[in-house]
Amino acid sequence: MSNKLKRKAFLLISLEVIALVIMGIFLNTMQKNLSLKGYRNDITEENKQIQILLNEAAEEAVQTTESYDAIFQSKAASIAFMAQNNAGFEASDSKMQEYQELLGVGNILILNNRGDVIAKARDSSANFNYPRYNQLRTVFSAGVPSEAFEIESDNHFYRYYGAKINDEQMVVIEENPDELYQILDDTTSPSAIFNNVTIGQTGYVFAISAKNYLITYHSNSALIGEDALDAGIPVDELENGNFTWINFNGEKMYAGISRIDETYYISAVPETEIKSSRNITVGVILFTFFAVITIVITYGIFIINDHEKKAKSDEDYQVKGHFIYNKSVGKKAAVLSFVGLICILIISYYMQTLFALSSQSMTNMQRVDEVESTINHYQEKIDLLTDQYNERYLGKAKLAAYILDSNPRLRNKQDLQALADTLQIQYVYVFDANGVQTATNSPYTKFQVSQDPKDQSYEFNKLLSGAEYLIQESRPDDVSGELRQYIGVSLRDGAGNANGFVQIGIRPSRLENLMENMQIDKILDGVKVGVHGFAFAVDKENHNFDYYPVHKLIGRPATEYGLSDEEFKDGYSGYMTIENQRYYGTAKETAVDFVYITVPETEIMEERIPLTLASSALSLFFLVIIFFVLAFDVKKETINRKKDPVHEIFKSDGRMVDVQMPDGRMAKTETAASRWMNIALNWGEKTPEQKITVVIKIILGILTIAISVVVLFKDKFFTDNSIFAYILGGQWDHGLNIFAFTMCLIVISIGLTITTIIRKILNLLSKTFGARGETVCRLLGSFIKYVSIVAIICFCLSMLGVNTTTLLASAGILSLAISFGAKELVADIISGLFIIFEGDFRVGDIIMIDDWRGTVIEIGVRTTKVEDGSKNIKVIRNSNVSNIINMTKRYSYASCDVGIEYGESLERVENIFEKEFPNIRKRLSAIQDGPFYKGVVSLGDNSVNVRIVVQCAESDRIQLERDLNREMKLIFDKYNINIPFPQVVVNQPIEFQKATEEEKETANKFAEEQKEKSKNLGNEEDDDDH
Repeated sequence: MSNKLKRKAFLLISLEVIALVIMGIFLNTMQKNLSLKGYRNDITEENKQIQILLNEAAEEAVQTTESYDAIFQSKAASIAFMAQNNAGFEASDSKMQEYQELLGVGNILILNNRGDVIAKARDSSANFNYPRYNQLRTVFSAGVPSEAFEIESDNHFYRYYGAKINDEQMVVIEENPDELYQILDDTTSPSAIFNNVTIGQTGYVFAISAKNYLITYHSNSALIGEDALDAGIPVDELENGNFTWINFNGEKMYAGISRIDETYYISAVPETEIKSSRNITVGVILFTFFAVITIVITYGIFIINDHEKKAKSDEDYQVKGHFIYNKSVGKKAAVLSFVGLICILIISYYMQTLFALSSQSMTNMQRVDEVESTINHYQEKIDLLTDQYNERYLGKAKLAAYILDSNPRLRNKQDLQALADTLQIQYVYVFDANGVQTATNSPYTKFQVSQDPKDQSYEFNKLLSGAEYLIQESRPDDVSGELRQYIGVSLRDGAGNANGFVQIGIRPSRLENLMENMQIDKILDGVKVGVHGFAFAVDKENHNFDYYPVHKLIGRPATEYGLSDEEFKDGYSGYMTIENQRYYGTAKETAVDFVYITVPETEIMEERIPLTLASSALSLFFLVIIFFVLAFDVKKETINRKKDPVHEIFKSDGRMVDVQMPDGRMAKTETAASRWMNIALNWGEKTPEQKITVVIKIILGILTIAISVVVLFKDKFFTDNSIFAYILGGQWDHGLNIFAFTMCLIVISIGLTITTIIRKILNLLSKTFGARGETVCRLLGSFIKYVSIVAIICFCLSMLGVNTTTLLASAGILSLAISFGAKELVADIISGLFIIFEGDFRVGDIIMIDDWRGTVIEIGVRTTKVEDGSKNIKVIRNSNVSNIINMTKRYSYASCDVGIEYGESLERVENIFEKEFPNIRKRLSAIQDGPFYKGVVSLGDNSVNVRIVVQCAESDRIQLERDLNREMKLIFDKYNINIPFPQVVVNQPIEFQKATEEEKETANKFAEEQKEKSKNLGNEEDDDDH
């Protein structure tokens, strides 16, 4: 390498380093902005939902508290009702204890209007004479149960409820409110509100007091009560609507801040999540840019170095102003730069698509999980509320049965209505032992328990058979159709036998509202994804729309509007078409529906093309600069090059030869014998094309090894929310999509890496063992190669949605069909693949198939085309290509077999050859080396046959054989050497000249020298034909 080329190489490497740094900064900035834009949209949407969630929680807290208090107010009023209606009431401690157990309360007391205790279930630390309990005494003036209030006593909180018995007495219930607090904590506390709220994949919401900056809520309970400023949040960043980076609790996060009343709500995403997805995209694009730049630079340097060695003529250069343009380098660098730019464009677009779809898939999955979580949350609330209703209203039913059993005279409509009002229920029913309704306050009279298992009342026959109570699930009433719940408690006669039952009917309005909110249209109506994304649901059984934002589609078949059967499955993630609009969606299977979260394709990809074009434009800028540095020289430097010739001359070992390509170009290739030597070519002997192939293999090898290492240790490199983890997790739908294609590339990389390592190990072992060991190792290497190819193909097909089991079964049927018709076609195709994989020959090789010798000009799917020296082309079916002789080497040979008479002195002829061979070489310019005397090839019937060979280009071989025959005839004529031919002798035989002793000695020396020089030349295999 000349000094000038070294300086150029240093400049090019420096340019590459600068280009990589600038491209890395550019890609990182662009991708970061794109990622943050997506997270800002997510945070904005979540912040809008925070106010809604807080309002819903506040409303639910009020409803829960009111419902809880109403239960105990009703219980207090029911004791007063018993006292007022002579239903077994007695103002004694024992009776209060009985009522306490019956009602399931903490304590029941009877007080006078001054606050003195008349009767109690247990002792109380409260002094009801104090003014703090005056709220209880409001019952005497208002005539209705008192409002609930709490008093702390003995480090415990108690909640009190009062009801008037008469003007002198009242009943008081003392209850520990821990159950209320637990219900509120489970349903309306910040942890209940924000526990299922996520930003991105690992982001979350926490709250800070705007008064003292203490953390009021965090998923990590240990942080609650800590100073947010000490945790790393700067006070000046706490502004409503602000988006900023914060360092919170030692972790850097991107946060959006929303202030509601006196609280800051921080929606934050860890930086690690943002980087994990971004770094893959930036890394792959940057690696592609590095690979392209490296290939262009190294190939250009290889070509220039090759030109310096061969001292190319001035025709390879063109003067352009103050510069000289290297045509050969410029042409090849331009082609590589163009192809590289296309690769960068494709890879950038591919990675942007992968990044966008993966991010959207994870976002969709998060949203659809939130929908499922909402459904589950509503179901949990329904279950909790149902349990509460069942427990509380069962107590009311038992109390109603107790009262009506204690005073049967109350079994009339008027008193039953008063009892229902006291118990805060809608209806009370009394049934006799035959299941006939005997009394009720409802408008539906003359009712009897049905004997039809399909009817709602049928279940209550159990009470007539001895069951203690029955709680029926809420369902539409048989008569009114309204949602109602019925609870029954059996009545007993003196002997303890079932003697009818008391039934209460309630309309669970809260439960009804909750179940209404649980309807899929209510849940999905407020779901927003991005700007124009939305949610919809399809019924699992009939595939009709259960909900769609365009209401006219609800109830109609989804397949009629673009959805396909493949999209009706849990976990589907891919493109779908609805009303001729293309969306990217994710599906989740629930108990009744397939729920979909979809985003328009245009919205997902709106940033993809600009960023791809921007990165390609920057790549083009650097490629143009590198192209000019490679292809152009200053005139002065070029002149100096001519004055300073390169003295580095590499002596080839003959493993590289020139071959003529189908378009007439001359190209270098490795000789056939060299290809199976398992010995690498010397670097100096390699052509620029072979050197750049090595560079490309190294780059691809680094890429495949890197992918394999990352897959094996993915937990060390990536978090669970990264694109890489998402693809490897296989949560996407298997089919023709970008995720399946990416997974195929990963599998191919791993397969190639493992196969290459195993074959390299076998290659090393083959050199250690003998001939048998090498045979086994080569066989194993070939076997492993084909097994890995088949395994990779099968796995990739499964990733692309092909059922390989079905495919194999189909292959059996296909092979049967082929045996009848297309057998030869398939045989040709398979043979063609094996020719390419095995590398027996390639385009440009000189081969002999049977008796046809020529140059391979094309290896097609079905046929191979071979051109002979006369430009005739033989088309051979691949399945018929057998018994091949690959004759590709540096030079071909032309030979001439000539006979001399037995009487002629062989030594004299050999002396003549030694004298005339240099003259033949001068006269026949097509000879590359030789002529060489191969000796006596046969002893014929009439002649001694000797062979002369020369080395030449394959294109000159046929003509040179003719020229060589001519030269030999002229030499024989010159020296009166007869060539035997059939003749009739009518005179005395010719007396032949005898060789002198000196000629004999010279002849022997010449024969030995020629034998040594030509031992690797000529057509030794043809000797048997003579």
